[in-house]
Amino acid sequence: MSQSIQFIVTESDAGVRIDKVLAGVADGFSRSRIQALIQDGAVMRNGAVCSKPRETVAPGDCITLSAPPPAPSTVEPEPVDLDILYQDSDIAVINKPWGMSVHPTNHLKTGTLVNALLYCLSDLSGIGGVLRPGIVHRLDRVTSGVIIIAKHDEAHRRLSASFKARETKKAYWAIVHGRPAKEEGEIEAAIGRHPTDRKRMTILPDGRPSITRFRFRGEGLGGSWLELYPVTGRTHQIRVHLKHIGHPIAGDAVYTTKKYSGRGEMERIFTDHAMIALHARSIRFPHPISGKEVEFQAPPPNAMQSILERMK
Repeated sequence: MSQSIQFIVTESDAGVRIDKVLAGVADGFSRSRIQALIQDGAVMRNGAVCSKPRETVAPGDCITLSAPPPAPSTVEPEPVDLDILYQDSDIAVINKPWGMSVHPTNHLKTGTLVNALLYCLSDLSGIGGVLRPGIVHRLDRVTSGVIIIAKHDEAHRRLSASFKARETKKAYWAIVHGRPAKEEGEIEAAIGRHPTDRKRMTILPDGRPSITRFRFRGEGLGGSWLELYPVTGRTHQIRVHLKHIGHPIAGDAVYTTKKYSGRGEMERIFTDHAMIALHARSIRFPHPISGKEVEFQAPPPNAMQSILERMK
């Protein structure tokens, strides 16, 4: 189904970019999706087409978003085994394996979580677009763990709203180099796109505010086992924050430091695996239809579990 949203700009949004204002009111639409809709002519401002995402709004402006129905998926279903932790008529919860991308890209058409979902599940939300049916949030390809899938659009909208309101709580397990000075703490450092390597993120003074809390759980093999609780949800947030405090994740060649790159027993262990030692251990959220709080846990990959068992 197509979706139409209309609202009047208030004084509090005066001078704000139209894509940012829309992102605040259009549940289930990412800012990048809204920008694409603006460029496609799907947004009207006072009856005239608005084609520039950076255009600012004024109090009293009437904004209309008319999102077309999702195009038929061109992604092919694939019979890939999935570790389905839970499912009902509204959602599915998956333990995503490391090495699997969440959705197809221009360069990757097969072997993704979406390919597998299209084979295993008969109905998926279309609000995420052609390439991301049912996808509410994502994990990096090299990160394993729990991920929620929406089976219909209403579930998708409510889950997205829950993420935006920070009602969804996630916990990650990571094996890092060294040991933090504190057994628990908070990392607060703004994150933005790396100025010269667009595939990486980095700490920037003018980046987006980012907060990760952590708790020490054990140590061994020259590293530590941490449990992490991201307050915000920036791209590569945990990986960047742990590098920032001098304790990069084992096996993470992208965000390691010279002190640990290719050195130490921990690094040698992960040389044999294409994963990094980061696992989305649990997720807690209000069920999108019943409203009841639910929680799911995903066991870590065998390689990571064997190392955790060797730690104190």
